[in-house]
Amino acid sequence: MDYKDIDAKLDAWISDHADEIIREAQQLIQIPSVGGAEEPGAPFGRETRNALDRVAQLSERYGLSTKMLDGYAMHAEMGVGDYLIGVLAHADVVPAGEDWTYPPFGGVVENGKLIGRGALDDKGPLIAGLFGMFAVKETGVPINTRIRAIVGADEESGFKCVEHYFKNEEMPDTGFTPDGAFPAIYAEKGIATPVLVSALPKTDDPIQLVSINAGARTNMVPARAAAKLVGTGTNWDEASSKIIGENISTEKVDDGLIVRAVGVSAHASYPQEGVNAVALLTSALLKSQLLPGLAGWLGSLYDFASDNSGALIGILGSDEVSGHLTSNLGVLASDEKSVTASFSVRYPVTWKGDDVKSRIEKALEKDAFSLKGWKDSPPLYVPIDDPLLETLLAVYRSETGDMNPPKTMGGGTYARSMKKAVAFGPNFPGFPDVAHKADEFWYVDDLIKSARIYAKALARLAVR
Repeated sequence: MDYKDIDAKLDAWISDHADEIIREAQQLIQIPSVGGAEEPGAPFGRETRNALDRVAQLSERYGLSTKMLDGYAMHAEMGVGDYLIGVLAHADVVPAGEDWTYPPFGGVVENGKLIGRGALDDKGPLIAGLFGMFAVKETGVPINTRIRAIVGADEESGFKCVEHYFKNEEMPDTGFTPDGAFPAIYAEKGIATPVLVSALPKTDDPIQLVSINAGARTNMVPARAAAKLVGTGTNWDEASSKIIGENISTEKVDDGLIVRAVGVSAHASYPQEGVNAVALLTSALLKSQLLPGLAGWLGSLYDFASDNSGALIGILGSDEVSGHLTSNLGVLASDEKSVTASFSVRYPVTWKGDDVKSRIEKALEKDAFSLKGWKDSPPLYVPIDDPLLETLLAVYRSETGDMNPPKTMGGGTYARSMKKAVAFGPNFPGFPDVAHKADEFWYVDDLIKSARIYAKALARLAVR
């Protein structure tokens, strides 16, 4: 089929609807769809359900048939035929976190940027994918398959949304998710979530550590960490003067001292781009020498938080396809008796999760911490010469002139939940990795350009 005229019509339609595309992305960002307490019809909280409802309403306005799956996920479908193409995206977001200079759920457009939590991950790209579908429908592209946008509400916290969805709905034959990078992502590392537990040590030191906490999600480098110290008769002004370090502060309270550390958040697949607040906090406590009986224990926590290679928990390694393993201590939680350290480990695509688990258990045999919890999402790998990738790359290259090869990544996307799919956009080469960071943004021009690319890719995939 000659796509020259089709592409011209798709380009014109997207251009005519550019203001609407931007407005819909803004309005979706304004729904603070961070996972929350379960409610009837909203297993991940009311705001995640509100975001799904918003997507459904938009899709119905353009004549797509929609279905809500118990608040876990929804879909919007067009076309006819047995063959099904999936466009998978998510409407949930990670918590806003600290240090924003714009309202995190404002959906502000300024200086050519769409700013807000989810602008890049994944609400802006979700809107681009939807309008790509709308463009195919409204311009009358002669497709002979079905195209289905599948939107989940728990991508950032464990994929329970798509697990539920695919237990109840058919699996697309192929597709993509706008939740990675261009030109395309053909391999995604495995994602393991080991949980280590230790008793909260008690010592003979005059000062005792009674709590230590950090982070909200394993897939984020924690930007805040805090510890509480107590001790009868302690001169807390003197003790506080010994606790020094980068971005460290102290606060006297009635029964002791709170020590806080401020790091830099980043996505767990690139932990080296952040500064783990747990490492800052434990370093300051160790240097203060106020807790000599905890030196070894705090040293373990410092090692876990400061080492992004996995070497100190026995899993250092790499492969030729996807590169080096990364490790992120994302959540530290304590109660009166124990401390739990939860990680996000991104391991090479040729490895097996069970081998990673065994190596961690062996490395911790003589440590105060032991492995008490484990979740694993196996790697994704689609050969570069697969027809799906060839089609997506041809569209991208024609649109941009960029002939770079497809990539691998440590992030995990919905593509791994399908039998054959890849991440396709939204990050263009050279775009900074701002997902999960303060002042997350996406260029408005990239939003519109992505909608054009998605429209043309779907036009080709849906004609068989």
